[in-house]
Amino acid sequence: MTATPGGFLLLLIVVLFFLHLCWRLTRSRDGSAIACFAAAYMVLALLLDRHPEPVSIAPLLLPFLYPYAWLGLAASMWVPANMRVERRALVFPGRDPRLTALFCSQLALHVGVIGLSPWLEWRPLAVYVLAPPLTAAIGYAAYRMQLLAIRRTQDCRAPWASWAALCLLLPLLLAGVESWLMPLLLNFT
Repeated sequence: MTATPGGFLLLLIVVLFFLHLCWRLTRSRDGSAIACFAAAYMVLALLLDRHPEPVSIAPLLLPFLYPYAWLGLAASMWVPANMRVERRALVFPGRDPRLTALFCSQLALHVGVIGLSPWLEWRPLAVYVLAPPLTAAIGYAAYRMQLLAIRRTQDCRAPWASWAALCLLLPLLLAGVESWLMPLLLNFT
C-alpha cells in the first residue's frame, strides 16, 4: 500500500477491524478472552522475530498490520478453553454471543485457509499474507454471518453446519478475490 488516498482507505479497513475487535473484547469483559488476546500478541511477535539485528521493532508492529492473524491465534486458545462440543453445535455456556461469534468466525477463517490453501494453489494464503484489508473485510463479514447463526439459537451455540460452511466458504472467497479483485486494488493504490 502506498501513500495515496486509496492506500489510506485500505489501511483504514485494517484499523477499523482492529478497533472493532478491541471494542468487542473490552465490551465483553471476558478475562479469558483478554488473556488469550494478550498471549496471542506475544506468540505472534515471537514468531515474527526473525530479524538478524539484536533490536528490531518490526515484530512488535506487525501484529497491528495483521490483526486477523492476532485474533486467529487468540481464537485458537479461547475456543477450545470455553466450548462444549455437542452433536449439533459448539456450545459456549455463559459467554457473550458477539464475542463467541467473533472468535468462532476467525477460527473458521484460519482453519479454512490452512486446510484448503494447498488444494486452491495457495491463493487463499497469498491474499491472507499480501492483502490485509481484503482479509480483514472478509473476516468481518464472517463474523456477521456467524453472529446471525448464533443469534438464531436460544443459548450461545455455534451450529456445526454454519461453522463448517464458513471453513469452506472463506478460503474459496479469498481465492476468488485473489483472481479478480487484487489486480483492481493494485491499480487503486
